[in-house]
Amino acid sequence: MSKLVLLVADGTTLDVPLKRERITIGRRPNNDVCLPNLAVSGEHAAVVTILADSFLEDLGSTNGTLVNGKAVAKHFLRDGDEIDIGRHVLVYCAKDDAVLAPDRVRAAVRAAGDPDTQRDGAKPVVRTAREPDGALMRREREAANVAAGRVAPKERATQRRWDTVSPDSTARMARLEPAIASVKLLSGPAAGRVIPITKPEVTIGRAGVQVATIRFSGDSFALKPVEGEQPPILNSMAVAAEGMSLTVGDVIEIVGIKVEFGGVPQTGAAP
Repeated sequence: MSKLVLLVADGTTLDVPLKRERITIGRRPNNDVCLPNLAVSGEHAAVVTILADSFLEDLGSTNGTLVNGKAVAKHFLRDGDEIDIGRHVLVYCAKDDAVLAPDRVRAAVRAAGDPDTQRDGAKPVVRTAREPDGALMRREREAANVAAGRVAPKERATQRRWDTVSPDSTARMARLEPAIASVKLLSGPAAGRVIPITKPEVTIGRAGVQVATIRFSGDSFALKPVEGEQPPILNSMAVAAEGMSLTVGDVIEIVGIKVEFGGVPQTGAAP
Protein backbone atom coordinates (compact mmCIF):
# COMPACT_ATOMS: atom_id res chain seq x y z
CA MET A 1 0.00 0.00 0.00
CA SER A 2 1.30 3.47 -0.88
CA LYS A 3 1.36 6.50 1.40
CA LEU A 4 2.09 10.20 1.65
CA VAL A 5 4.63 11.46 4.18
CA LEU A 6 3.88 14.94 5.48
CA LEU A 7 7.00 16.84 6.55
CA VAL A 8 6.38 18.96 9.64
CA ALA A 9 8.28 22.17 10.41
CA ASP A 10 9.83 20.69 13.56
CA GLY A 11 11.58 17.98 11.52
CA THR A 12 9.11 15.19 12.28
CA THR A 13 6.90 13.40 9.78
CA LEU A 14 3.29 12.22 9.61
CA ASP A 15 2.30 9.22 7.52
CA VAL A 16 -0.89 9.34 5.45
CA PRO A 17 -1.74 5.79 4.30
CA LEU A 18 -3.60 5.80 1.01
CA LYS A 19 -6.11 3.21 2.19
CA ARG A 20 -9.12 4.64 0.43
CA GLU A 21 -9.79 5.59 -3.15
CA ARG A 22 -9.80 9.33 -2.41
CA ILE A 23 -7.82 11.32 0.15
CA THR A 24 -8.44 15.06 0.43
CA ILE A 25 -5.97 17.76 1.46
CA GLY A 26 -6.95 21.30 2.48
CA ARG A 27 -7.34 23.93 5.18
CA ARG A 28 -10.80 22.87 6.36
CA PRO A 29 -10.87 20.39 9.26
CA ASN A 30 -13.06 17.89 7.40
CA ASN A 31 -10.18 17.01 5.05
CA ASP A 32 -8.21 13.80 5.53
CA VAL A 33 -5.08 15.94 5.75
CA CYS A 34 -5.84 19.30 7.38
CA LEU A 35 -3.22 22.01 6.76
CA PRO A 36 -4.47 25.08 8.69
CA ASN A 37 -2.44 27.56 6.69
CA LEU A 38 -3.79 30.68 4.95
CA ALA A 39 -1.83 29.70 1.83
CA VAL A 40 -3.84 26.47 1.60
CA SER A 41 -7.32 26.48 0.07
CA GLY A 42 -10.27 25.02 1.97
CA GLU A 43 -10.29 22.04 -0.39
CA HIS A 44 -6.90 22.25 -2.05
CA ALA A 45 -6.05 18.88 -3.61
CA ALA A 46 -6.95 15.20 -3.65
CA VAL A 47 -5.09 11.95 -4.18
CA VAL A 48 -7.03 9.26 -6.00
CA THR A 49 -5.72 5.69 -5.75
CA ILE A 50 -6.85 2.96 -8.11
CA LEU A 51 -5.26 -0.41 -7.43
CA ALA A 52 -1.50 0.36 -7.25
CA ASP A 53 -1.63 3.73 -9.03
CA SER A 54 -2.16 7.12 -7.41
CA PHE A 55 -3.02 10.44 -9.05
CA LEU A 56 -2.72 13.91 -7.54
CA GLU A 57 -5.38 16.42 -8.57
CA ASP A 58 -5.47 20.13 -7.79
CA LEU A 59 -9.04 21.13 -6.86
CA GLY A 60 -8.91 24.64 -8.30
CA SER A 61 -6.84 25.97 -5.41
CA THR A 62 -5.90 29.66 -5.20
CA ASN A 63 -2.13 29.16 -4.93
CA GLY A 64 -1.81 25.98 -6.94
CA THR A 65 -0.16 22.63 -6.30
CA LEU A 66 3.46 21.82 -7.17
CA VAL A 67 5.09 18.46 -7.82
CA ASN A 68 8.88 18.49 -7.86
CA GLY A 69 8.74 22.27 -8.24
CA LYS A 70 6.30 22.35 -11.18
CA ALA A 71 2.66 23.41 -11.07
CA VAL A 72 0.24 20.60 -11.90
CA ALA A 73 -3.49 20.22 -12.44
CA LYS A 74 -3.36 16.43 -12.45
CA HIS A 75 -0.30 14.27 -12.00
CA PHE A 76 0.47 10.55 -11.98
CA LEU A 77 2.48 10.07 -8.79
CA ARG A 78 5.81 8.25 -8.82
CA ASP A 79 7.82 7.03 -5.87
CA GLY A 80 9.64 9.93 -4.24
CA ASP A 81 7.61 12.76 -5.79
CA GLU A 82 7.57 15.88 -3.61
CA ILE A 83 4.23 17.69 -3.40
CA ASP A 84 4.18 21.34 -2.32
CA ILE A 85 0.86 22.64 -1.00
CA GLY A 86 0.86 26.08 0.58
CA ARG A 87 4.48 25.72 1.77
CA HIS A 88 3.82 22.26 3.15
CA VAL A 89 5.73 19.37 1.63
CA LEU A 90 4.41 15.84 1.25
CA VAL A 91 6.40 12.97 -0.27
CA TYR A 92 4.73 10.14 -2.15
CA CYS A 93 6.05 6.69 -1.23
CA ALA A 94 5.03 3.64 -3.25
CA LYS A 95 5.47 1.37 -0.19
CA ASP A 96 3.97 1.96 3.25
CA ASP A 97 7.14 0.80 5.04
CA ALA A 98 9.33 3.38 3.29
CA VAL A 99 11.36 5.67 5.58
CA LEU A 100 12.66 9.03 4.39
CA ALA A 101 16.30 9.78 5.03
CA PRO A 102 16.74 12.45 7.77
CA ASP A 103 18.81 14.62 5.42
CA ARG A 104 15.98 14.66 2.88
CA VAL A 105 13.46 15.61 5.55
CA ARG A 106 15.60 18.49 6.80
CA ALA A 107 16.33 19.72 3.25
CA ALA A 108 12.64 19.67 2.28
CA VAL A 109 11.61 21.52 5.45
CA ARG A 110 14.28 24.19 4.88
CA ALA A 111 13.24 24.61 1.24
CA ALA A 112 9.59 25.05 2.20
CA GLY A 113 10.39 27.55 4.93
CA ASP A 114 8.46 27.74 8.17
CA PRO A 115 4.82 26.89 7.38
CA ASP A 116 3.74 27.99 10.85
CA THR A 117 4.21 31.71 10.13
CA GLN A 118 0.66 32.17 8.82
CA ARG A 119 -1.13 29.66 11.01
CA ASP A 120 -1.00 31.08 14.53
CA GLY A 121 0.85 28.00 15.72
CA ALA A 122 -1.74 25.52 14.36
CA LYS A 123 -0.26 22.16 13.41
CA PRO A 124 -1.11 19.85 10.50
CA VAL A 125 -3.62 17.12 11.33
CA VAL A 126 -3.89 13.73 9.66
CA ARG A 127 -7.21 11.99 10.20
CA THR A 128 -6.46 8.36 11.00
CA ALA A 129 -10.15 7.36 10.80
CA ARG A 130 -13.02 8.52 8.67
CA GLU A 131 -16.71 7.80 8.42
CA PRO A 132 -17.54 5.04 5.97
CA ASP A 133 -18.42 6.13 2.48
CA GLY A 134 -22.09 7.11 2.38
CA ALA A 135 -22.27 8.27 6.02
CA LEU A 136 -22.46 11.93 5.00
CA MET A 137 -25.25 11.11 2.54
CA ARG A 138 -27.17 9.31 5.30
CA ARG A 139 -26.83 12.33 7.62
CA GLU A 140 -28.05 14.64 4.85
CA ARG A 141 -31.02 12.33 4.24
CA GLU A 142 -31.85 12.30 7.95
CA ALA A 143 -31.69 16.10 8.01
CA ALA A 144 -34.06 16.23 5.03
CA ASN A 145 -36.46 13.90 6.84
CA VAL A 146 -36.41 16.18 9.87
CA ALA A 147 -37.00 19.27 7.70
CA ALA A 148 -39.94 17.58 5.99
CA GLY A 149 -41.47 16.56 9.30
CA ARG A 150 -41.08 12.83 8.63
CA VAL A 151 -38.71 12.39 11.59
CA ALA A 152 -38.64 14.45 14.76
CA PRO A 153 -35.22 15.93 15.59
CA LYS A 154 -35.10 14.20 18.99
CA GLU A 155 -35.26 10.81 17.31
CA ARG A 156 -31.68 11.06 16.14
CA ALA A 157 -30.54 10.68 19.72
CA THR A 158 -32.54 7.45 20.07
CA GLN A 159 -31.68 5.81 16.74
CA ARG A 160 -29.82 2.57 17.29
CA ARG A 161 -29.07 -0.76 15.74
CA TRP A 162 -31.02 -3.11 17.97
CA ASP A 163 -28.74 -6.03 17.08
CA THR A 164 -25.65 -4.29 18.50
CA VAL A 165 -26.92 -2.87 21.81
CA SER A 166 -24.70 -4.04 24.68
CA PRO A 167 -25.93 -5.13 28.13
CA ASP A 168 -24.00 -2.23 29.69
CA SER A 169 -25.74 0.37 27.52
CA THR A 170 -29.11 -1.25 28.24
CA ALA A 171 -28.47 -0.99 31.97
CA ARG A 172 -27.40 2.66 31.64
CA MET A 173 -30.60 3.49 29.74
CA ALA A 174 -32.69 1.94 32.50
CA ARG A 175 -30.85 3.90 35.20
CA LEU A 176 -31.05 7.25 33.41
CA GLU A 177 -34.76 7.24 32.56
CA PRO A 178 -37.71 5.08 33.62
CA ALA A 179 -38.92 2.69 30.92
CA ILE A 180 -42.43 3.02 29.51
CA ALA A 181 -42.15 -0.19 27.45
CA SER A 182 -39.51 -2.55 26.08
CA VAL A 183 -38.50 -4.67 23.12
CA LYS A 184 -36.86 -8.09 23.27
CA LEU A 185 -34.48 -9.19 20.54
CA LEU A 186 -35.57 -12.54 19.12
CA SER A 187 -32.82 -12.96 16.51
CA GLY A 188 -29.37 -11.69 15.65
CA PRO A 189 -26.16 -11.67 17.72
CA ALA A 190 -27.91 -10.14 20.75
CA ALA A 191 -30.96 -12.44 20.75
CA GLY A 192 -32.65 -12.61 24.15
CA ARG A 193 -31.69 -9.10 25.24
CA VAL A 194 -34.40 -6.79 26.55
CA ILE A 195 -34.06 -3.10 25.66
CA PRO A 196 -36.10 -0.49 27.56
CA ILE A 197 -38.05 2.21 25.72
CA THR A 198 -37.68 5.42 27.73
CA LYS A 199 -39.08 8.06 25.37
CA PRO A 200 -42.56 8.64 23.88
CA GLU A 201 -41.07 8.19 20.42
CA VAL A 202 -38.05 6.13 19.40
CA THR A 203 -36.59 5.11 16.08
CA ILE A 204 -35.58 1.53 15.33
CA GLY A 205 -33.82 0.02 12.34
CA ARG A 206 -30.82 1.17 10.41
CA ALA A 207 -30.48 4.61 8.80
CA GLY A 208 -30.32 4.42 5.02
CA VAL A 209 -31.73 0.87 4.96
CA GLN A 210 -35.00 0.49 6.88
CA VAL A 211 -36.30 2.71 9.68
CA ALA A 212 -39.52 2.82 11.70
CA THR A 213 -40.77 4.60 14.81
CA ILE A 214 -42.45 3.27 17.93
CA ARG A 215 -44.67 6.07 19.23
CA PHE A 216 -46.56 6.33 22.52
CA SER A 217 -49.67 8.50 22.45
CA GLY A 218 -52.36 8.62 25.12
CA ASP A 219 -52.34 5.07 26.43
CA SER A 220 -51.35 3.18 23.29
CA PHE A 221 -48.31 2.46 21.11
CA ALA A 222 -48.05 2.45 17.33
CA LEU A 223 -45.43 1.36 14.80
CA LYS A 224 -44.96 3.53 11.70
CA PRO A 225 -42.57 3.17 8.73
CA VAL A 226 -40.17 6.07 8.16
CA GLU A 227 -37.56 5.00 5.63
CA GLY A 228 -36.78 2.05 3.36
CA GLU A 229 -37.97 0.48 0.14
CA GLN A 230 -39.90 -2.15 2.10
CA PRO A 231 -41.99 -1.48 5.24
CA PRO A 232 -41.27 -3.36 8.47
CA ILE A 233 -43.29 -6.50 9.23
CA LEU A 234 -45.65 -6.69 12.20
CA ASN A 235 -46.99 -10.17 13.04
CA SER A 236 -46.23 -11.34 9.47
CA MET A 237 -48.02 -8.32 7.93
CA ALA A 238 -46.44 -5.33 6.18
CA VAL A 239 -46.96 -2.16 8.19
CA ALA A 240 -49.10 0.39 6.36
CA ALA A 241 -47.81 3.91 5.77
CA GLU A 242 -50.19 5.34 8.37
CA GLY A 243 -48.86 2.87 10.96
CA MET A 244 -50.32 0.05 13.04
CA SER A 245 -51.07 -0.25 16.76
CA LEU A 246 -48.81 -2.30 19.01
CA THR A 247 -49.76 -4.62 21.85
CA VAL A 248 -47.65 -6.73 24.19
CA GLY A 249 -46.35 -9.83 22.41
CA ASP A 250 -46.38 -8.34 18.91
CA VAL A 251 -43.38 -9.37 16.79
CA ILE A 252 -41.68 -6.74 14.61
CA GLU A 253 -39.24 -7.66 11.84
CA ILE A 254 -36.95 -4.86 10.63
CA VAL A 255 -33.53 -4.95 8.88
CA GLY A 256 -33.67 -8.74 9.19
CA ILE A 257 -33.97 -8.67 13.00
CA LYS A 258 -37.05 -9.84 14.88
CA VAL A 259 -38.03 -8.08 18.10
CA GLU A 260 -40.95 -8.65 20.45
CA PHE A 261 -42.79 -5.63 21.83
CA GLY A 262 -43.30 -5.94 25.55
CA GLY A 263 -44.22 -4.17 28.73
CA VAL A 264 -41.95 -2.38 31.17
CA PRO A 265 -38.83 -4.48 31.94
CA GLN A 266 -38.42 -5.41 35.57
CA THR A 267 -35.59 -3.63 37.39
CA GLY A 268 -32.67 -5.96 37.87
CA ALA A 269 -34.21 -8.69 35.74
CA ALA A 270 -31.83 -10.66 33.57
CA PRO A 271 -32.23 -10.05 29.83
